[in-house]
Amino acid sequence: MGKFGALIKFAAVAGPAVVKVVQKYGPTLTEMRKSNPEVFDAVQNQVRKMAEARTAGKSPELLHRRVAALRDQVAYLRQSADDERERRRAEEWRAKLDKIEASLPLLSAMSSKAAARERAHIDSRIDELSTEILSAYIDEQEEDARQLES
Repeated sequence: MGKFGALIKFAAVAGPAVVKVVQKYGPTLTEMRKSNPEVFDAVQNQVRKMAEARTAGKSPELLHRRVAALRDQVAYLRQSADDERERRRAEEWRAKLDKIEASLPLLSAMSSKAAARERAHIDSRIDELSTEILSAYIDEQEEDARQLES
């Protein structure tokens, strides 16, 4: 199991949304681990960052860390975009992450009950974006690796 087992453990800590993505891409990731270990390591590193940020909690600072982990992936996706559609999609994700980050300072102005509700909402939104962005990140890493082999 080795490295793939570690990836599964990181995914479990990163949350149910990330686990679903890793399970969905299990065969791809297994093949990637064999044929392109450096690409597999890049994916594993991103999942590890997501796990570390999630386990730290839901304070505004820690939600910011989760957004930062996704920003790394979006930056890669923007940089390696092959066409305008991919660039636009990466820009849309960047804008959504900007909006989430802009809302974090407002939590301190809310009542504790309202702030807790809003943190839960933001956490859920980050989970949704994690699914979309990580899926695209894995796809793009795989595509880039195949292009290098050619």
